[in-house]
Amino acid sequence: KQWYQRRVRGMSYGRFGGEEFTTFLRDLFKLPFCYSYDDDQQAVRQSDKNGEKAEVISWRQTGKQVLYWLYIGVWGCAIMYTIYNLSQCLGKYLEKPVRTQISIYRSEKDSLTFPTVSICNLNQVNKTYMDANPNLHKIWNNLLYGDIDWEDDRYKPYKDMHLVDFYKFSPTWDDTILSCSQAGVRYCTQIRHDNKPIYTEDFGPTGRCFRFNADGWIKSKAGDYGSVYLRLNVNRREYLNLDEIYFTVAIHHHTQFSVTRNTGIQISPGFKYKVGVRTTERFELDKTEGGDCNRSQGQNSYGAYDLESCHMECRDRYLYHKCNCVLWLPPIDMFNYTVCTLKQVHNCGYPAYVDYIHAITDTDHENEYHCDCPVPCNNTIYNLQTTTTALSKEWARKKWQYEGERFNYTVQGILDNYVVLEVYFSDMYIDKVEQIPAYSFWNLLADVGGMMGLLLGASVFTLLEAVTQASTKIYNCSKKNSASVSTRSNGTA
Repeated sequence: KQWYQRRVRGMSYGRFGGEEFTTFLRDLFKLPFCYSYDDDQQAVRQSDKNGEKAEVISWRQTGKQVLYWLYIGVWGCAIMYTIYNLSQCLGKYLEKPVRTQISIYRSEKDSLTFPTVSICNLNQVNKTYMDANPNLHKIWNNLLYGDIDWEDDRYKPYKDMHLVDFYKFSPTWDDTILSCSQAGVRYCTQIRHDNKPIYTEDFGPTGRCFRFNADGWIKSKAGDYGSVYLRLNVNRREYLNLDEIYFTVAIHHHTQFSVTRNTGIQISPGFKYKVGVRTTERFELDKTEGGDCNRSQGQNSYGAYDLESCHMECRDRYLYHKCNCVLWLPPIDMFNYTVCTLKQVHNCGYPAYVDYIHAITDTDHENEYHCDCPVPCNNTIYNLQTTTTALSKEWARKKWQYEGERFNYTVQGILDNYVVLEVYFSDMYIDKVEQIPAYSFWNLLADVGGMMGLLLGASVFTLLEAVTQASTKIYNCSKKNSASVSTRSNGTA
């Protein structure tokens, strides 16, 4: 800048002629790093020499300029290509790509936490109870699509009942679970935790359900040594509808509330089902990290967050918005819901429930009602491997000798009502499915360093050295210019 200002000042004061101006342009394209006042005077003295010698000097300087600009061109191309690659890497980093990493490890302990086994009978209410109350039976049959005159004296006494009141007249634990043991030595009635039984029961969309190991404190080993054995009675004679007779069974983590009709397996009487379980742990990244989960989703009214519990909460909010009540209370009543009466169920509850199902499943109504349910960040699922064996008449005959009189069953009646379920861990290994960043900050840093070193020959030490040399050069130039100005001032004086 100082060199340029001196040239401009010289031209402004009329000190430069045509030859001086030519030298000015020639020196301008030389672009010296440090051009002192002495160098300026040397260039002027060379321009005063004979034309032949000046021409030789000009060609020499031209050759140097060609090499200099060639060097600058190659260096500039390398810099531009490096900048392009750096922008690509930065763009990739900002996209936050992810990849899935699968690993298998063995439990550090000699046992695994046994899952919760939820069992629901498809029959939600006993036939004998309905036969004893024909008016209530007609209400049950017409709740969904039929017409009910709630001012009729036959139905008016029942309009303030709830669906749960029906479910209370369904098979109990003693009527359903005929035998329950773990590892063949401990009976479920003898297993207690904090003076509480090992099983619980609740009422929901699938009626009365029983949950074994609901608190998740039972531990188990792999194989038959830790299996849970259940002998169930479907009680066919109490079914209102004989078209489908089976249990639905869900095997899930104890922190989750599973609706077995949607997520469980179906087991029918007359068979033994042996279910091998293998644990899988899933870990998803948050949306801010490139994943699909939302870490702000914690426990909801159905326990630990998962996709199914999220949809059930959406259903409850939809029903409460439409009818100011819900069909069933969730296990954790966080919103102080009101349970619909039978009249509300008939007039609003069931129609709104059907509309909700259509809204979330029919693509034509996709935008009419949106339920935002991201995948859970942490989730434990159980992969099942089921084998089925038919129960033999010899086995049924032995059971008939001890239990035939209790339910008034024949040998064939036992085969028509009994089902055996055995759940066990297939091994002690756990599958870990983890979502991790595919291009992290350290990958970006490594790529930046690699490209700068490959294309520019630069590294951290190179940059430090360049800064040091530049600082030294600037310091020497400023010192040289100061000395030149001082000498000229003394000469003038």
